[in-house]
Amino acid sequence: MARTNITAVRRREIIDATVRVMASRGWNETSIDEITREAGVSRGLVSYHFRDKNELLCGVLERSRELFAESVAEATAASADPRERMRLSTRAAILQARDEPIAYEVFLYFSANGRSEPEIGDQVREMWGYFRNVTARAIREGQDRGYYRCDIDAAAAATRHQGTIMGIALQWLLDPGAFDLEASGDLAVEMLMRSLEPCA
Repeated sequence: MARTNITAVRRREIIDATVRVMASRGWNETSIDEITREAGVSRGLVSYHFRDKNELLCGVLERSRELFAESVAEATAASADPRERMRLSTRAAILQARDEPIAYEVFLYFSANGRSEPEIGDQVREMWGYFRNVTARAIREGQDRGYYRCDIDAAAAATRHQGTIMGIALQWLLDPGAFDLEASGDLAVEMLMRSLEPCA
C-alpha cells in the first residue's frame, strides 16, 4: 500500500513538473531533461514511471482535466442551487483561460494534434465527452426540477455550452487582451442561461 502511494505521488510530481515546464516553454520546447530538472528526479525515474512520451502526455492531459474540475468545484461550492451552480461553473471555466491558462493550453494543443497520435486522440475525445456529460447531467437535473425547458436535448445543449466556453478561451489564448474577457464571459453566461429558461 505504501509503495502504491509513493508511486502515485512521484508520478504526480513528474506530471506537475511537466505542466510547469510546458507553461513556460511550450510543448515543442519541452524536453525530458528539463522535466527531470524541474521535478528534481533522474531521467531513469521518469522512464520508470512513464513507459514513453505518450504515457507522460496522457498524464498531463488528465492533470489538465483535474485542474478544470478543481476550478469549477471551487467556484460552485458556495451554492446548492443548480441554476446558480451552472452560472458560476460556466463563468469560472471561461475565466480560467486568463487565471490558469496552462490547463487550456495543454487541452487545446492536444485537441488539435490528437488525430496524429491515436492514444492521445482517444484521451482527448474522452475528455471532451467528460465535459459534455457533466454539463448534460446538470441540464437534465434542471429539467427534472422544472428550472430548464424540457423541449431541448440536454446533450446538444451541453455541446453548445462547451463550444461557447472553449471558443472564448481559444480566442483569449491566441490574442490575450484583445477583448474584455470578463464582460464576454458574463454575456456568454447570460445568453447560455437564457437559452435554457422555460418558455413563458
